[in-house]
Amino acid sequence: MTSLFGAAGAGLTGYKMNKRVGAIEQFEFCPITHGNHLHVAIAISGWLSDEQPDNFHTPWINLGISKEQYYLKWESKYLIALGNALEYLLHGAVTMATQEALKHTILAGLLAALTWPATLLSVAGVIDNPWGVAMQRAKEVGQQLAEVLISKQQGNRPVTLIGFSLGAKVIFNCLEELAKRKGTEGLIEDAILLGTPVPANPANWQGFSRVVAGRIINGYCSSDWLLRFVYRTASAQISIAGLQPIAWDDRRMINIDLSNVVAGHLDYSKKMDTILKIIGVSVSDTPSSGLAGKSGKTDVISSEDIKKEPILAVAGVTAEKTDNVDDVEVASEAFDDL
Repeated sequence: MTSLFGAAGAGLTGYKMNKRVGAIEQFEFCPITHGNHLHVAIAISGWLSDEQPDNFHTPWINLGISKEQYYLKWESKYLIALGNALEYLLHGAVTMATQEALKHTILAGLLAALTWPATLLSVAGVIDNPWGVAMQRAKEVGQQLAEVLISKQQGNRPVTLIGFSLGAKVIFNCLEELAKRKGTEGLIEDAILLGTPVPANPANWQGFSRVVAGRIINGYCSSDWLLRFVYRTASAQISIAGLQPIAWDDRRMINIDLSNVVAGHLDYSKKMDTILKIIGVSVSDTPSSGLAGKSGKTDVISSEDIKKEPILAVAGVTAEKTDNVDDVEVASEAFDDL
């Protein structure tokens, strides 16, 4: 059966660049789960911890999209530098009281009048440089990922991409590159982008409709002050995908407000199992129950209106319960009944 769909002999395990491409220093696929399947999933992390410098796979160990899943190892040196900067900024340089004040200011929609605390601006260089470097690397890695998929290293099989923060930007830039090419129609099954540091302007996303056959999920946290901070040199009115829904009226576009799950940018990694269940992606050994929005009943899930939405409400899950993985486990089962 796999040979019928071009899967035989194809695979991403152990794939490495034969030669350096541009400025990219590291690009390698490693398995999360072993096996052959007619559907391939690739997970991409957005930063690394100095304590676990090679743990690209840690957030994805319970991912259950497919029997054949990979994580992408990319530019670890720069992602460790970024992870250290994030940890310092959130757990050392900025007090919890200041962080809470920033969250409420962003939620109130007062970005134009926002004055960043002097203590935060004084250590801005700690994050600005590693963030800027990692952003550029993410763009190049995304373009390289597109080249790999176009070359059918995965065979003639649909691919689901999932990533958070800079990993989601890799996916975004991959989709951008695929949208420019011929013969890439429907190459991607689903694209799941969480806390993505890219513009939320629909014009930047509409080209993906030719490339993605299934759903494009934008998971965001409206109180993520750190994401707003790294964009502070841009216009105060700039829209950021990781902070808000994408106002694109298309059946593929699914916006999910994760504000009641994600308290800060680092939570995308720490609470991945919870996030996966909220968006309807199976975890551990349970069969995949599909992605949010497959029913076509809704294209936006808001934390505040979650009781009104048919997808999670059918499982009786409310925003207040989502901090507990067990409380949202029924959410995945609910998708099967929609």
